[in-house]
Amino acid sequence: MNLEVNIDNDKDPNNIFKILWDKFENKNRLPKYINKINIIDYNEFEKKIYSDSEVYAESIIKSLLSGDIILLKNTFNKEYLHNVKKIFKKKFEKSESSFHKIIEGCPNYFRNITPKLSGKYSFYQVKKTYYLFPWNKDNEIEVGDFYEQIYKRWRLLKYLSGFYKNAWEENTPKDGIVDRFQVAMYPSGSGEQELHQDPYLFQKFFISIYLSKKNFDYADGGIYLIDKHKNKIDLENYIDIGDMSFGFGTIFHGVNKVQQLNNSSVKSERWWIGLYSTVSDYVKNRHTGKPVDLKKIKTN
Repeated sequence: MNLEVNIDNDKDPNNIFKILWDKFENKNRLPKYINKINIIDYNEFEKKIYSDSEVYAESIIKSLLSGDIILLKNTFNKEYLHNVKKIFKKKFEKSESSFHKIIEGCPNYFRNITPKLSGKYSFYQVKKTYYLFPWNKDNEIEVGDFYEQIYKRWRLLKYLSGFYKNAWEENTPKDGIVDRFQVAMYPSGSGEQELHQDPYLFQKFFISIYLSKKNFDYADGGIYLIDKHKNKIDLENYIDIGDMSFGFGTIFHGVNKVQQLNNSSVKSERWWIGLYSTVSDYVKNRHTGKPVDLKKIKTN
C-alpha cells in the first residue's frame, strides 16, 4: 500500500488560526533558532486560544514564527504525573524491548534505545520509551484516563495549528496520519538526544510534557535549543513538573546527557512525554528528523 496524504480536509475553514496561518506562514522561512521563551499559565492560555480573538491569534502566530518557545505552566497536576511515571516505570520493567512498524494492528510497545541500537535511527538518542496509539486505548486499562488527559491539552495545540480539535484521533494506519504518544525516560549517565530538527509535515510543533525537574530528579542535562549566535539555551532552567512546552519543530533542539544527583543513592532519571502526529508505514517516502551539525550552519 502506497498512500498519499492530503491534510486539507483536516483543516477547519472557520478556525481563525487556520486563516491566519495561511496569511503569515512561509514554509520556506521557518525558524531554526530560538528567539525567546514565552511563559504563560496553561488555563490562561487555553481561554485566550479558544476566545478566537483575531488580535491574540495573530500575536501568537507571529511569536511562534519568530522562533519563540511557549512554556505553559501548571498544564498537568504534579501528583497525576507522578502516578503516570509510576505506571510506566512498571510497564518498562515488565516489557521486552521490541519494534513495530505503524501498520494496521500495530500494538503499543516498549523500546529500549541503547547506544548500539541508536544507529538504527536518523539521529543519535539513548532512552527507554513506550509508544502508545489511540486505537489501543481499550487494551491499556492500567493507564486509566491517560489518553483523555493528554488529548484535552493536545486538542488545544491542534486547534492553534489550524486543524479541527479532534483531527486524527480516530485514525488508524490505513488512514495515513496517526497520533502517537511517547512516554520516555532518559537514564543518568547515558540518556541524551543529538541536536536535530523534526520533520515539518503535518504537525507544526514539537510538544513536550515534563515529569521531572532538574536539580531535583537529576543534576543536569535535558532539553536545550540553539539561538542565532549558536549558543545553547537550557530550557530546563524554567521547567517545573507539570509544564508543557511547544515551538516549531524546525528549531534546532536536543537533549544534553542527563547527570546523576550527587546526594542520591537512587539512579537519576529524566521523564518526558512527547506528542506527535506522524504518518504510517503505508505512506511512501516517510520523513524523519535529521541531525544538525552547527559547524555547517551559516548564521544570518
